[in-house]
Amino acid sequence: PAMFFLGFAGFGEQRVFAEEIKLAARVVGGRYGSADRSVLLLNDRRDLNEWPLASPTALRYALRGIATKMNVDKDILFLSLSSHGSEDASLSVTNGALMLHDLTAPGLALALGESGIKWRVIVISACYSGSFIEELRNPQTVIITASAADRSSFGCADDRDLTYFGEAFYRDALPKAHSLRAAFEAAKAEIAVREKRERVTPSRPQAFFGNEIEKWLKILERPAAKRP
Repeated sequence: PAMFFLGFAGFGEQRVFAEEIKLAARVVGGRYGSADRSVLLLNDRRDLNEWPLASPTALRYALRGIATKMNVDKDILFLSLSSHGSEDASLSVTNGALMLHDLTAPGLALALGESGIKWRVIVISACYSGSFIEELRNPQTVIITASAADRSSFGCADDRDLTYFGEAFYRDALPKAHSLRAAFEAAKAEIAVREKRERVTPSRPQAFFGNEIEKWLKILERPAAKRP
């Protein structure tokens, strides 16, 4: 299988989300060879022209377009989303004066279903992002979220390059972990230590690993010399 990357930074008024998605694209590209198979949808008040708009409609079109380049029965989509989140299972979508709709869990599930992409790794860096899991889970999907459904995550400030989750998962854990599950566990532990030190309410990152895709991912995560 080949890995394809789609990044979505929803909240354009704070640069941290766009910077986090850019890092995610580099790290996933380096680990899984997806650099030439990447699409970034970024809302960023600093530059309204360089990157394609991040909106639910743009995401739907991007998924459809990527699907035409994939073998949808074999290849894997790594979908990375970063924004402010709400308890009603939605991500904030803003970009200057444009009137944009938020991205909801049912809307994301519908867009993925319409695309026909079977194998999916979905990473959501946002407050209350655990609320997306129930809508998206199936045996062919991994879902990793920065927080539980009823918890805030931290570090989403305009003076930062990465959120706490982005630092722990994309910057520190994923480049050297032997598997996606190991990367999640390492990031979860790092975040717990940091939040305890700072005496904030724990965000409790969540993950769901579909049993079928975990077996499939092992092929990509095996050292090249051991692949058939």
